[in-house]
Amino acid sequence: RRPAPRANDPDGHGTHTAATIAGRKVRGTMVGVAPGARLASAMVIEGGDVVARVLGGMDWAIGRGVRVVSMSLGFPGYWPDFLALTRLLRRRGVLPVFAVGNEGAGTSRSPGNYAEALSVGACTRDRTVPRFSSSQRFRRGADAIVPDLVAPGVGIVSARPGGGWQSMDGTSMATPHVAGMAALLMEAAPKKTADEIERALFESCRLGPDMTADRAHRGLPSGPRALRLLG
Repeated sequence: RRPAPRANDPDGHGTHTAATIAGRKVRGTMVGVAPGARLASAMVIEGGDVVARVLGGMDWAIGRGVRVVSMSLGFPGYWPDFLALTRLLRRRGVLPVFAVGNEGAGTSRSPGNYAEALSVGACTRDRTVPRFSSSQRFRRGADAIVPDLVAPGVGIVSARPGGGWQSMDGTSMATPHVAGMAALLMEAAPKKTADEIERALFESCRLGPDMTADRAHRGLPSGPRALRLLG
């Protein structure tokens, strides 16, 4: 049996997003939405043959028995390559939480623009949608507007490889907030399905006073409201 590979993060993006999901308190500073969560992390963007690597990572995650897949990545436009595995995640009871992209209104990225994904856009501290956060309307019966909701994605402070902190912007930073919230809800209501967790998150959302449905869709979710909705 080969030893597990040594942790490696060449640009800090993965460390930042992972710590937003499940960070810990370090010298009095706390990052991370769901510090009790266990992470199964895969580096898929670096190294070439990116589509195959992302597909391999998704397949690997299914084999690890995860309950949430958080992907802060995407390919501009609509790519059907990841649709079969995203549907398989759903059939296996896994919640796919994917970033919608950073190219602004009228754009989106795959697989975050699939109807089968829980797609995440970014918002600011004052509950506005930044210009970079993607949004798009599709001609389809289900889930015509992406993203499904928004989460904090501007000036997000999280962990840096090797220690310390860094601030980043993007729907990549918003996505792990939602993945962490889903993990907390699954911990609090372990008998609920991924679809029920998603529905509670959607129904907990509220639009900020300066948000529009075309840019934020349902708006910003609330963990306490979602938990109450789960009963």
